[in-house]
Amino acid sequence: MSESKAPRRPGGRRPIPPLIFLIVLAVLAVGVWWQVIRKNDEEVAKQAAPCTKSASEEELAELKDLGKIQVVVLNGTDQTGLAASIEADLTGRGFTVTEVGNADDGTYSTAGTIQYGTGSEFQADLVAANFPDFDVDRSNHITDGTIHVIAGTAYNGIADANQSTQTIDKLVAAEGKVQAGCPESDGAEADTSQEGADGSGDAPEPSDGEQPADDGS
Repeated sequence: MSESKAPRRPGGRRPIPPLIFLIVLAVLAVGVWWQVIRKNDEEVAKQAAPCTKSASEEELAELKDLGKIQVVVLNGTDQTGLAASIEADLTGRGFTVTEVGNADDGTYSTAGTIQYGTGSEFQADLVAANFPDFDVDRSNHITDGTIHVIAGTAYNGIADANQSTQTIDKLVAAEGKVQAGCPESDGAEADTSQEGADGSGDAPEPSDGEQPADDGS
């Protein structure tokens, strides 16, 4: 006579496959999350690392060729001969001055203004290295690639030559990196260009009621 098996008591061991499945899913989720965090950390480290690319020596020399920058010097004051004096200073530092005259839109009460057209911001920054107190504005009216230097009544002379050279070297090095493929560093260089308050890109209007003196050039 065969013996019958005793029935399993209620509350005995439950099957564990569902628990194992949940544990496997948890392990996989942790693994995926770890890969995501690791990849993000690598991207952050990559972005933080300085870019070592740079333009060639020939390209850097081309960027630093100040003689290719054509400058128009205008006197925005009642001081006779100011534009001619600035022309001599800029020519002595290697720039090409193509025109000297008087500002035809009144007297400028600031130290001065540098105006440039679209696509000439880098060249304007090189000129501005010699006039750190000047405003730098993009103008929609300049379309010939020239950089306009307008001296105002608060003009106190051109910057120290050594200081200007150091600034120009930094600007050239930064531009060389950009042209070589490096991203432009956020906040690495202050954007000195300012558009007009109306968003038109024109420079602020000079003081009304006064006309600059004949520059005598």
